[in-house]
Amino acid sequence: MTILGLKRSLFGSPTRRLLALVGANAAFYGGGYLIQRYIDEQASSPGLSFALVFFWMALGVTAALFTLISLGELLLHRGFIDRFLRDDLEGLDQRLALAERGIDPTTLAVDEADEAPMRYSPFRFGLLFLALTALNLVSANRLGGGFLQRYTHPGVAIVHLRSDDPLVRRNGLTMLTERLQIVATPAVAQAVLAMLDDPDEGVKARAAFVIGTLGIEAGAEPLAKLAVQNEALTFAALIALGQIREEGARKAILGIVDAPAVLREPRALAMALGLLRAPAIERLQAIFRQAGDDPQTRAAAIWALGQLREPRLLDFVAPALEDPELVVRCAAAEALELMAVFEASEPLRRAFEAQEDKLAQCPEVKVPVQEGGPSLFVVRLRGYLLALVRALHTTDDPELLRWYVAHQDGLDERTHGLMQKSWEALTQKDAEGRLNHLKKKIQLMKLRAGPDSAVAPDSAAALGSAAAPGSAAALAPAAALPPPPPASSAPASAP
Repeated sequence: MTILGLKRSLFGSPTRRLLALVGANAAFYGGGYLIQRYIDEQASSPGLSFALVFFWMALGVTAALFTLISLGELLLHRGFIDRFLRDDLEGLDQRLALAERGIDPTTLAVDEADEAPMRYSPFRFGLLFLALTALNLVSANRLGGGFLQRYTHPGVAIVHLRSDDPLVRRNGLTMLTERLQIVATPAVAQAVLAMLDDPDEGVKARAAFVIGTLGIEAGAEPLAKLAVQNEALTFAALIALGQIREEGARKAILGIVDAPAVLREPRALAMALGLLRAPAIERLQAIFRQAGDDPQTRAAAIWALGQLREPRLLDFVAPALEDPELVVRCAAAEALELMAVFEASEPLRRAFEAQEDKLAQCPEVKVPVQEGGPSLFVVRLRGYLLALVRALHTTDDPELLRWYVAHQDGLDERTHGLMQKSWEALTQKDAEGRLNHLKKKIQLMKLRAGPDSAVAPDSAAALGSAAAPGSAAALAPAAALPPPPPASSAPASAP
């Protein structure tokens, strides 16, 4: 059949044009619905799903073309169908035949044009064709609940999860974490949770990571079960459980803190408890004591205790400032910063004064999430003295007004700058009388301690009385801190 014959068979009469219009749109919308349902619920081949989406869009283009041709008399111009179905070669033969008979064909053409003008415009046809195509695809996409967006992410990933190849399934799980803003819909959560029962351990581990990264609370109990029953995956399950950050995860981990398999991964357990701020104080203290020569685990336990922000833990955390390992001392400084208690000032000042290397850097320690996960810090890369000053800044200790002035030499620019800001803030609080209650507290502590008090003999001058800030007995701070050392002599310091 020739192209002209095909056109005439489809659009040769009003009835055929109506059937073509209805049939093309029914195929697009009806077939598109079936394609979307199949991809959403059953498709297990990424390649096939892509081909089906392409076919669905091709149906939309075809439906737009059939619609435009069928309604051409209304949308384009009168006489469009006659022109569309006309055989141009046949018309040329007729003109040649007229010329041989001595009849001027141009005259006849002008007469026909006067009777039925043919104002054909390729630009108008193309514009309407594109508009109808876009309308078809947009409307079908909306009727499908945003199918294209859903297919792009996470639809393709879920199709991967149905594959028989474990490598394809792992790739599908990885795709779910490529956009961390993804919302874990019930369909996504169901698909990922099913992967915890996968026969391949690599898929299970990746599924645990995805559950934690997406914060799927329904995965808390399955992860806790996995941590207890599969020792090869206990570490990954605990870290994932900690990342959920929901009450369900907190309850789940508190239920397994004494499980033998979990206790064999003390560092992961400490990090998970810290991430969840789970009040397993005795377990964390035991992890710290039993860590032996493992500074990373001791640091994780101290960090986790700091996440609780419990002032009553000061007596346990503060001694960690004397730990032989710098990473543990840094974790203790950050924990005391979160506690923000006045009583932390003295051990923090002692740690500052005992530190011989003023440029020592806290080593960066991260929660060991799988590749592609968010960065979660246990200890941040920054100057150790800077970490101590950050913690001191939260204590509001009046004695810091003089102590800062006496301990500013040899500091890097960032530490000196924070010390300056802290001193200025304390000065302002002192001028407003907001430190008077702490001055009273220090004096009372000194009186109770008696002559052997650890408070320096001249501390009374530093502390002053509880009188109003403007009185002669009020604290008279030392001169303002000098400007920081030149930038050229200050080492680079991490934030």
